[in-house]
Amino acid sequence: MHLTSTSPKTTPFSLSPENVLRKLAIIIFVLLLADIAGIILDSVLQYDSRLTRILMYYFTFNGESNIPAFFSSVMLLAASGLLFLIHRQHKHTAQDGYTRHWFILGCIFLFMAIDENTQIHERVADFVRPRLATDLSGMLHWAWVVPYGVLTLVVVAYFLRFVLRLPVYTRNLILLSGALFVTGALGLEFFEGYLYKRYGIDHLYNRILYCLEELMEMSGVALFIYTLLNYLARYGTQIVLAPKDSEA
Repeated sequence: MHLTSTSPKTTPFSLSPENVLRKLAIIIFVLLLADIAGIILDSVLQYDSRLTRILMYYFTFNGESNIPAFFSSVMLLAASGLLFLIHRQHKHTAQDGYTRHWFILGCIFLFMAIDENTQIHERVADFVRPRLATDLSGMLHWAWVVPYGVLTLVVVAYFLRFVLRLPVYTRNLILLSGALFVTGALGLEFFEGYLYKRYGIDHLYNRILYCLEELMEMSGVALFIYTLLNYLARYGTQIVLAPKDSEA
């Protein structure tokens, strides 16, 4: 896919997989430092200041409608767009029956991007929680993990053969990025529910777990974006961005 301009004054910018991953890693690291600073100031030092309130409101990983949540949504949306692009590239060239898998996976990531912003899973939890016979000492307090966990198993079963047929490098990175994301998004939620019920949402233990959860999710999606860009590059597709000439 090439997005270029005819004007000699514009400078095209190529989305190199390595450069994209490096920039995403820098952003994740900066957001992580801001979250850690907020945890130390608020939970450890209990230092009430304007800086503390700014960090806890705009940069906490356990927040909604803030900078880390927006960044996560953008990454998920970018991954969805790349998956749709790969589907488009393979639509008329692939010889196997797995082309549709790219499109379905793109739809899943699009839903996750929407969920990240609208918190659909929280509404699901409100519906499921009263219907559970037990919350297992709080491990199922965030009850959305039950239906989402089942859906995750269905998705894994559906896509496993497709993923195993991919080139080795792509396959291994997809498995690694998926393991990072699912462990953070689902696995840690069980422990967070237990700690929430025992200590409360703002306890230091919970904030550390939320920090680790979001770090794993962001890292998983960043690695997945790199994997998709690398896959496209291996098949001769280079994404080039250039500003459109206003006089064109």
